[in-house]
Amino acid sequence: MRKKVAQVITLSEMGGAQKHVLLLSKALKERGYEVEVIASGGGELEDKIKALGINFINDPYMVREINASEDFKNIIFLKNLFKEKGYDVIHCHSSKAGLIARIAARLASVDKIIYTAHGFVFNEPMKKIKKLIYTIIEYIGGKFGKTIIAVSKKDYQCALEYNLCRKSSLYYIPNAIEDVEINSLKSSEAMKKELGINKSSFVIGTVSNFYETKGHIYLVNALKRLYEEGYNFKTVFAGEGPTLQNIKEECRGYNDFVFLGYRKDNLDIMNSFDLFVLPSVKEGMPYVILEAMSLGKPILCTKVGALTDMIAQKENGLIVNPGDTNELYSVIKEVLDDEIDLKAISDNGQNYVNSNFSFNSFIKQIIDIYQR
Repeated sequence: MRKKVAQVITLSEMGGAQKHVLLLSKALKERGYEVEVIASGGGELEDKIKALGINFINDPYMVREINASEDFKNIIFLKNLFKEKGYDVIHCHSSKAGLIARIAARLASVDKIIYTAHGFVFNEPMKKIKKLIYTIIEYIGGKFGKTIIAVSKKDYQCALEYNLCRKSSLYYIPNAIEDVEINSLKSSEAMKKELGINKSSFVIGTVSNFYETKGHIYLVNALKRLYEEGYNFKTVFAGEGPTLQNIKEECRGYNDFVFLGYRKDNLDIMNSFDLFVLPSVKEGMPYVILEAMSLGKPILCTKVGALTDMIAQKENGLIVNPGDTNELYSVIKEVLDDEIDLKAISDNGQNYVNSNFSFNSFIKQIIDIYQR
């Protein structure tokens, strides 16, 4: 008899956790599992899931922020849904869905309840009282679902430190991506031409939605200093989100910032970059870094989440402290002054990802947990 699995996540707008759900659901279906995805509808994840022939269930009460009334309705809605569907496994993703769905699954007497932590919210910069609230939320969630998967070693250690579950029920499984067919992508020269950028221009770029935790402001301030000093390069931003307009305002008067908004061809866009930058102040394990490295792009990122496990400075990437404009400025200045061997870094990064992030191994480990 096939196992019936529900993947539950808060929002359906595409981000790292949503990409995780998409890849996992696709792989499980291919391996004979009956998979359904439950989330707030209307985003790209819903479209992509349906395109795979996987059932998507719109949760009308799932909202990102804490809302006692809606959250209580959601627990009841999910409990009834879980009972009706008869799932063998409830696999939760993101903090809000992680709490609500684990409570509902326990009330529905689901046998296997799993939560993947894509970066604990309490590790974000925030006031102490808010940090305490999110820590309590994760602690309560852990009491309703015993099994936690951490995508970074930092989150693994945090789960132990805060006693979120027993060590025997805690697993470290880093994200992985399917092989990228580089030859099928648009060439760097062709993509630059499409974006209206001279083929000889040095392009610094990032692909991420605009939230405060993504740290765009620190990167923009560093780049503005370099532009003012006369450095000649283009900066490309792909993504949308609540802080986008503020960042555009910060860039007013500088002609070399390019904002693409939401795009479906992010791999093609990344293929045009000469340096990929992710200036986040909080991450779990960002897929976009794996993608950029697999494309042979030199990356500059911050010491957050799994990136501290992955990146060796000036060996397979460049890494700085989060929220530090001066460090970003200094490293990018070195790059533009040709003081860093980007070719060696990109080659090492590509080899590192290909050797350490096998998608088949990732899926096997998840299935082992489902069957255990």
